[in-house]
Amino acid sequence: MFDLMIRGGRILDGSGSPRYSGDVGIRDGRIAAVGRLEPSQAGRVIDAGGLAVCPGFIDMHTHSDVMLLANPRHETKVMQGVTTDLLGLDGLSFAPLSPDNLRMMRQYLSGLNGKPNIAWAWNTVAQFLAQFDQKVAINVAYLVPHNALRLETIGFIDRAATDKELSQMQALMAQGMREGAVGFSTGLDYFPCRYSNEEELVKICQVVAEHDGISVWHVRKNDLGLMESIKEVIRIAEMTGVKAHFSHFSVSHPTTPGKSAEMLALVDEARAKGIDLSFDSYPYIAQSTLLLVFLPRWAHEGGPEPILERLSQAKTRKKIAAEIRALHVPWDKVILTCVPSRKNRVYVGKSLLEAAKLAGRETVAFACDLLLEEELAVGHLSLLGNEADMQRIMKHPCHTAGSDGILVGDKPNPRAWGTFPRFVARYSRELGVLSLEEVIRHMTSSPAQRLGLKDRGLVKEGFAADLVIFNPETIKDTATFEKPKQYPVGIDYVLVNGAVVVEKGKHTGALKGRVLRK
Repeated sequence: MFDLMIRGGRILDGSGSPRYSGDVGIRDGRIAAVGRLEPSQAGRVIDAGGLAVCPGFIDMHTHSDVMLLANPRHETKVMQGVTTDLLGLDGLSFAPLSPDNLRMMRQYLSGLNGKPNIAWAWNTVAQFLAQFDQKVAINVAYLVPHNALRLETIGFIDRAATDKELSQMQALMAQGMREGAVGFSTGLDYFPCRYSNEEELVKICQVVAEHDGISVWHVRKNDLGLMESIKEVIRIAEMTGVKAHFSHFSVSHPTTPGKSAEMLALVDEARAKGIDLSFDSYPYIAQSTLLLVFLPRWAHEGGPEPILERLSQAKTRKKIAAEIRALHVPWDKVILTCVPSRKNRVYVGKSLLEAAKLAGRETVAFACDLLLEEELAVGHLSLLGNEADMQRIMKHPCHTAGSDGILVGDKPNPRAWGTFPRFVARYSRELGVLSLEEVIRHMTSSPAQRLGLKDRGLVKEGFAADLVIFNPETIKDTATFEKPKQYPVGIDYVLVNGAVVVEKGKHTGALKGRVLRK
């Protein structure tokens, strides 16, 4: 007897193989049978006639770390068919951290992750993951973030690690893996991760490789440039044998398309030598991050309180502003997405150039004012990218899907609400960049294999019943830059561990997500 049967759907099993007609029987949260099944053997039958049935989507790049705890229903993701979020990306997350460092990161990352009113009652990876297990709507997997390793051993200080500190980082990394993490992440354009040298990264990745984990990289573009930063990761992967995965693989130059061919050539050459590489991307040409990334390197040292003190001192502020101006940022393409206070919320959705004019301030001075007044909790998106490179990257067989979705702010990047249906609707059905079978593989079995999740990502007997039932003719993202917080259409059902979380396009309130350990 099955608890539930999905009957008469067109099954896209996640492997990239051609779709076929069949039924899926579910028992105790797992797929018990696939094929021609007898409906009388099921306690409940969902008629999937005319619909597609595929594995749940796995988001390889998220910033749901604490907003998921604030809103366990997680409609933003589950309504688009996501059944697993990977947490801890860009080397910026919240465990393992001592209480003081946890409080500091809560403020420092507030423009990215918000400051939700939750318990914040954890210090270790194990304690953090316990907050999620069967308490949220979708599954989570976790990467030990580089910021935590540095903060717990060195502090928010711009210097190389000593041998003793490197050993301590390795011990913390190993502990995180034993407690359930699937790997390591770093963000080498962010602080304190940017303070690291290659030796430090090698030492950490040696431990990750020993535990058969994955290393996930926001590369060091600001210091090394695009191509050299990719080569740095390849060197480290070759030296350590670690599996390496590039986050948000993209080209940030809208007027100079073609760089993606060079990027992919580096990946292909490395893979030909036996180096294990992959990458993810999202189907939008807009990036999003914290406004504080424009502050000079020295201004970050010590964390949020010293940053705010420097911004409040006239002489230091003048030096900060001069260095930001020297970057020659195209402020007309930097759009404010998250400005929490009622006073400044009027600027959300406007470019920094436009907002500064509205405030009667010079642009950089206005940006510094905003960071100070909002205690750093300012986010933005940048319209920097090009369609040709984006399509070339998503066609590569090593590509996986990731939203890089930011859930805070009044006008966030629509990628948090629309990434997965957009891959299907825009880039498969409308443009034919990828077949439906192949785009589903990029969102299901491919990420599951990269993360070492051996019972996810396929419609296969014995696998967890994380499933999506959708209409391949009508599925579509509706989130736009003007109205980003809109759910997609065409997704009828979403199941997580056999529980129906979305039924006929409505959230049921089920909270059956699990922590997925390697």
